[in-house]
Amino acid sequence: MKYLTIQQIQYGGDLERFDERLDELMTALLDLEDTDPAIEDPDLAATLATGIVDVQMVAEADDPADAMVRALCFLRSALHTIGDATPGWETQRAVMHVAPADAADRLTPSV
Repeated sequence: MKYLTIQQIQYGGDLERFDERLDELMTALLDLEDTDPAIEDPDLAATLATGIVDVQMVAEADDPADAMVRALCFLRSALHTIGDATPGWETQRAVMHVAPADAADRLTPSV
């Protein structure tokens, strides 16, 4: 089954270089997508003033927990590819969301 995953992380480096680092991260995500058939459509949204990044992708998995593990590993690989260290980022400041891809509207609050 396909799941939409969103991982919110915070860039810990110099915000002056944040835009450049986002470009590098997006390139790494796209390059890695070609090597992993379980991941598709990676995308980024970020707030340049705060360093908060939402990393979205679709993961093919057996269940939501497996989808998040796949997405975490994929993002960690991309961060390592651009030379960033990742110890603790997924537990200290990260927020993670997952929903079936065909029910992605569940990830946004209904008003």
